[in-house]
Amino acid sequence: MGLLDFLFDKEKSAERKLQKAEKKVTNMFLQAPERQYVFTELRDVGTSEAVWILLQRYNENNPNTTLDIEEKQLVFDILKRMARDADADVIGQVKRFVLEKEEKINWPMKVLQALLPEDEYIAFIVEVLETCQTEYQRTVEKKQELMLRSTELEDPALADQIARFICDDNETIRFLAFDAALNQKGTEALSEAMFSQFLTEESGRIQQKLPQLVGRRDVIVPEELREQVGEWLHESIGIHKEGHLYRRRQ
Repeated sequence: MGLLDFLFDKEKSAERKLQKAEKKVTNMFLQAPERQYVFTELRDVGTSEAVWILLQRYNENNPNTTLDIEEKQLVFDILKRMARDADADVIGQVKRFVLEKEEKINWPMKVLQALLPEDEYIAFIVEVLETCQTEYQRTVEKKQELMLRSTELEDPALADQIARFICDDNETIRFLAFDAALNQKGTEALSEAMFSQFLTEESGRIQQKLPQLVGRRDVIVPEELREQVGEWLHESIGIHKEGHLYRRRQ
């Protein structure tokens, strides 16, 4: 056997071991200690391939809810430790996972939040939101997770993305987008999106968010909508000459 044959066989052997490891990581019928032992083996391998396999645990839900959370936390802790080694490319692999998946990105996003500076974390959320559509989708879990996380952050580029989802086809996404918008500094795009949507919105829980805009001088009713919005508003609320909403004296 030549050197190249030896190296090829060694590479194939390592590949087979990783394939077996992935089957165990995602097998919820396996005994927990055996599965968790594989987590530590992958940690010791320390490559980007090992990181990718560990991330597959987040695709699965164990019927034992307590065990499920414990294992996902264990993978979280292992990934944080592996991130100290540049060869593992933890951040790159987690970003890839989030961009490729439409569901179950909660824990991977937790990993990124723990590893990235806030500005880079926000920039990645913006990047992912740019890939999401506002039309009907069978599953909206990804957008829902991103909107929930956006509610805790403030950034002009993020505000522009949130504005897109204020008119999403899914009512829950619109509701969460309004929540996220209310935590941003007012922008022209946000103001136009919110007031345009209020005029056609049928969801009561979204309409009930209007009072939170009263008195906010950074949220301005667009000039072209002021007549329509003024007719739609309750008589107790008016549009100031500068464009923001105010509470009329009774």
